[in-house]
Amino acid sequence: MSSQIHTQRMPGLQCPRCNNFIPTSIHELLAANYLRCPLCGLQLNIDRQQSEKALKALAKVELAQKQVDEKSTFKR
Repeated sequence: MSSQIHTQRMPGLQCPRCNNFIPTSIHELLAANYLRCPLCGLQLNIDRQQSEKALKALAKVELAQKQVDEKSTFKR
């Protein structure tokens, strides 16, 4: 039986200016008005009106993850 190691990459996105990785979370995307690149300082504004469908989908994912975490018997 082969063992597979699953690595989770930190969620985030690439900065369009400097290509540095901008770490973020679903919670941060739902709560923040912008993200800022930690390397070059570029501010990426979150257009809540234009992103309404995506933000609603992220809210559902966050809720589902919270429910899984609450019901999980496996503790890391």
